[in-house]
Amino acid sequence: MFDFLLDFNLLTPVTAWLVTGLVLSLLELIVPGVYLIWFGLAGIFMSALVYFVPMSTNSQLIWFAIISAIFALLGLYIYRYIFKKNQIPQAYRNLNNSAEQYVGNTVTVAENSEDHMTKVKIGDTYWLAYSEKDFKKGDTAKVIGVKDSLILIIE
Repeated sequence: MFDFLLDFNLLTPVTAWLVTGLVLSLLELIVPGVYLIWFGLAGIFMSALVYFVPMSTNSQLIWFAIISAIFALLGLYIYRYIFKKNQIPQAYRNLNNSAEQYVGNTVTVAENSEDHMTKVKIGDTYWLAYSEKDFKKGDTAKVIGVKDSLILIIE
């Protein structure tokens, strides 16, 4: 059925490795994850290696394993570099969580505390605050945490 492939000598080791590399690279688009591309590149590299250095099938498989490991490690380092580079800077970590931005700040108590709850003034905004201590209006307190993104914990 596929005798025409043998007639044209298309199934040389070079072609086989090139097709293997391309198939693995194309599978990267279908299979979730980001690892098949490195084995595909190793297959393409093997096609070039076998073209210049003829070798036995066992040697080819051993070299493919070695080159695949090298490419996989290369991919690991590349992805680590990309993810490290794309991390959110510390200054922007609480950008969408406005209550967390005030941890460590000193605030002014806006009303006397009742049942460990009070209001504090930060800028022109009043926030609900919780504290184990009793505070009087006008006292200063330090924000030490946030509960439920709405209540500032002060001391």
